[in-house]
Amino acid sequence: MTRVVDNAFHKAPLALAVTMACAVWTGHAVAQQTTAVQELAVAKAKTTTEDDVKVEQSANIKFTQPLLDTAKTITVIPQAVMKDRAVDSLRDALRNVSGISLAAGEGGAPSGDSMSIRGFKAATDIFVDGIRDIAGYSRDTYNLESIEVAKGPGSAVSGRGATGGSINLQSKTAKLDQFTDVSLRIGSESDYRATLDSNISLGDSTALRLNLLTDDADVAGRDNVFNSKNAAAMSLATGIGSAQRFSLNAEYQKQDNMPDYGIPWVSDPAAVPELTDYLYQAPPVSFDNFYGNVFRDYEDISAQSLTGRFEQDISDTTTLRMQARLGSVAREGVVTAPRFYNQKTGTEVRQSDEKTRDSKNSLQAVQLDLIGEYQTGGVKHNVVSGIEWAAETFKRWNMVDLVDDNLDSTPSLVDLYHPDAHVPFTGQYGRDGNSIKAEGKNIAVYLFDTLTLTPQWELTLGGRWDKFETDYQYSYTDAALVADTRDSVFSWNAGLVFKPASNGSIYFALGNSFNPSAEGLTVSTNSNSNLVDLEPEETLSYEFGTKWDLFDSRLLASAAIFRTEKNHARTDDPDFSGDQSSFDTLNGEQRVQGLELSAVGYIKPNWTLIAAYTYQDSEITHAEGDDASQIGMPLSGTPEHSASVWTRYDFNDQLAFGAGAQYVGERFNSSSANRKTAAGYTTYDLMLAYQLTDKIGMQLNGINLSDKRYIEQLGGGHFIPGEGRHVSVTAHYNF
Repeated sequence: MTRVVDNAFHKAPLALAVTMACAVWTGHAVAQQTTAVQELAVAKAKTTTEDDVKVEQSANIKFTQPLLDTAKTITVIPQAVMKDRAVDSLRDALRNVSGISLAAGEGGAPSGDSMSIRGFKAATDIFVDGIRDIAGYSRDTYNLESIEVAKGPGSAVSGRGATGGSINLQSKTAKLDQFTDVSLRIGSESDYRATLDSNISLGDSTALRLNLLTDDADVAGRDNVFNSKNAAAMSLATGIGSAQRFSLNAEYQKQDNMPDYGIPWVSDPAAVPELTDYLYQAPPVSFDNFYGNVFRDYEDISAQSLTGRFEQDISDTTTLRMQARLGSVAREGVVTAPRFYNQKTGTEVRQSDEKTRDSKNSLQAVQLDLIGEYQTGGVKHNVVSGIEWAAETFKRWNMVDLVDDNLDSTPSLVDLYHPDAHVPFTGQYGRDGNSIKAEGKNIAVYLFDTLTLTPQWELTLGGRWDKFETDYQYSYTDAALVADTRDSVFSWNAGLVFKPASNGSIYFALGNSFNPSAEGLTVSTNSNSNLVDLEPEETLSYEFGTKWDLFDSRLLASAAIFRTEKNHARTDDPDFSGDQSSFDTLNGEQRVQGLELSAVGYIKPNWTLIAAYTYQDSEITHAEGDDASQIGMPLSGTPEHSASVWTRYDFNDQLAFGAGAQYVGERFNSSSANRKTAAGYTTYDLMLAYQLTDKIGMQLNGINLSDKRYIEQLGGGHFIPGEGRHVSVTAHYNF
């Protein structure tokens, strides 16, 4: 397919930069001289520190008001909670947030941080410092100040996707403080983890921060599965506290893992008698069982990024902010997808269904924002306007067994109950010279305004226009075969806040989102697919809630009811026939509605709490064609009830105790008639910390103390069990 690319699209960043410069000049001309911008900057700088649990302000510059007055459900997991719970990964950190479900990698989607928020997939809705992160991989927390989960459709804020919400990771940055924190942890799985966090002041306004990590761990409750990583992050900042600020952040991470696709589902109604009682469930085996091959399976990941940020206070009320990033993630590996050889005749599991991946995701992104506070008559305006340009590239090389490319014709079988992970393998995987490639370009313009009408009433309005284009060269052997998509979409949100008291708010919010067919850059190109030509899915959400600062503003308590409707969901075309060119329509309808409750902060100055509960009533309300059988079924991976709680009590300056629990209700891996069921589960954690001296501290952590064996990540043909009981001891040294 021949493509003609609009030159204006590639020149748009320069043109829009000129437009923004004009907007800066205009804003400066009409602004009233106050110190609002500086006050906001100070508030955001204090968003999270190592000792904070209750966060006052979102790290996202598009949310200009305190969390108390923001018309949206936002949960912030600060560094203090992650440290208390000995959190290593994004998945572990999200145990503190109810309403999130984890998915197993499968097919074209690799394993990693794949999840659903409020019933809708969010694997591509992960951001780092406000810029979309790329690729499917597991993210570590060693270089994070906080993790922020914003629920409800958010395309106006973040662009494509964000149907159920989005996740923003806030990186550690250089400060004017002088400190070094060294930690070493050893665990019951012969695991160790060492980190260094050192901040050096280089003058009155310049600082350097360095974070280092080395980690090697077997996964508790999973035979042969391990994760190993080494990482380094550097942040250099200058102009701190001045009107002109610049920072440069660089990060590199290398992972060496044994990938895990878990255990196969029992899926055949005609299975042998010993499996019939477990139809559409987990088989009766130990959740320790590993069905991969340690001589063949491997996973190597290399991720790096370079981010520059420049901020200029143009006046007392206006700040210009520019952020740019270069990044890439390379991933290579082989993983065994466990599948029964023939459930009708036996219980053997074949190791021949190996999944290979040799891919690289690259990103270039630029954001330009104008942030200001202005007064017009009796109305105060907190305005954020900006432009965003991003170019994403995905390339995948074909991997084959260079020694025996017919290995699949003679599959190796292992016993379901006692699998052998050490079956000899003499092959060697490598590239055969063929590859596919996808390129995506996105340009967006957005504007948000929070109007303070009176001390009791606030109105927030926001809009964003996205132009998202992709080219997907989908044939490994014919580079001329290209599928392209072109989507131009306007997203919006609105929120009304009423403050009956200075420490409370009641709000109503609504907004939309869009999911293009090439949301993850690639798109289905089989002969019966019309996704290339199909418009994006559209979603509308409503939320009514209240937030209150309690106990002298120490504890933020929130409650919200919500309803999310995807009224233009993809579903089968009932009129499809072999002579037609399409089989999908946008006539499907899906709905998730429910209740969110949360409390974060301090019950007493020495007693912290972070707790959440989510009720979700999900349903496919309309589908057509072959999908019509799904009507009335819940969305995949969406538990009706989920809850989490973590609390810490400091007895004195030396001794502290923490305890927590997580509950996730029953889930299904799909909305089809033969859906697989994952039972609900509850896990319990604890922490005991003792400060030996002003500089040396010790911490004991126990995770999943009851050693509950449960299904954590759901896939179509398999599931991945959650981590078993794990105990660790950490030593901290601060100077």
